[in-house]
Amino acid sequence: MPPSRWPKRSSRRWRDGTSRVHGDAVTVLKSAEIDRFLKNPDSGRAIALVYGPDSGLVSERARAIAKATVPDLDDPFSVIRLDGDVLAADPVRLADEANTMALFGARRLIWVRAGEKPIAAAVTPLLADPPTGAFVLIEAGDLKKNAALRVETERSAKAAVIPCYSDGEADLKRLIAEETAAAGLTMEPPAIAALLTFLGGDRAASRAEIQKICLYAHGQGHITLADIEAVAGDSLALGVDEIVDAAASGDPTALDRLLLRAAASGVAVPQIMIAMGRHLSALHKARVAIEKGASISAAADRFEPPVFFRRRPVVERQLGLWNTGRLERVMARVAEATFETRIKAVLAEAIVSRTLMAIAMIARAGRN
Repeated sequence: MPPSRWPKRSSRRWRDGTSRVHGDAVTVLKSAEIDRFLKNPDSGRAIALVYGPDSGLVSERARAIAKATVPDLDDPFSVIRLDGDVLAADPVRLADEANTMALFGARRLIWVRAGEKPIAAAVTPLLADPPTGAFVLIEAGDLKKNAALRVETERSAKAAVIPCYSDGEADLKRLIAEETAAAGLTMEPPAIAALLTFLGGDRAASRAEIQKICLYAHGQGHITLADIEAVAGDSLALGVDEIVDAAASGDPTALDRLLLRAAASGVAVPQIMIAMGRHLSALHKARVAIEKGASISAAADRFEPPVFFRRRPVVERQLGLWNTGRLERVMARVAEATFETRIKAVLAEAIVSRTLMAIAMIARAGRN
């Protein structure tokens, strides 16, 4: 049968705003759909799987769903918490709990935190015959594409699957806006740009960092670049700026050492990639000015975000190593690598190392 005659999978937009593909029954929610589901879990779906490499975001979203499902998370009659490893040894228990009627007829929440042991055997029967008086919330880590739990839930129209990958720049900007608005503050654009280099990788850690800055700036109305430097200065010690500078300065030996130190210190991969992308963009703007006749010093003055005084000599040397053409090529490479780290989280460190080493070698060629 020629390709044009192959049967097509039909897809349509449902009332709840999600896209499902018949035949595969894909129920993975996208960004806007996730936001809606967190506020008002679909009553037609009795099971939700929240998983991903960003443990802070997994926890935050799972708790939001739980709070939208039952009025009191501390009520032992409404909320049943199950450990995944215990459940793996007794798979029938999940169905027993989910099908037990509540004492006063209210909807119950069965909250499962998956561990190291597989629990698909406990979940699959509920996908075939969902409970009517309970909502099953499963909180898991970074599940591989072929993990049985992920495969089975993605195939069921009665389940919502919510992946939690590390925040990108747009996500972090929304988080900053959300937290500063809640604190009655505004943040200057240069301060936002600088703060972004310190965030990423874990939603809970990013939120805590923003809240710390808001607390520092309480009562002053707006947050400045000086506030970021004063409060987030400890983040500089983690070496993100050093990593960026080693790559952009063409020093692969130092870069290798710094990447190993960053991995040992728990520096998040997205944090490094956001910082690298932003720095290359700033170098590019500066190089455009230089190629139009500006001096290196004058171009460095217009850097966005502004360069901390300790880095200025290093950045000015970098401006002498690069031209706009090479910067445009490596910016595209960093953008591709950043996307790749989000869909291949297990390989993220290797992808970042390979990309930054390539940048360092290009910069070294410029130095020579």
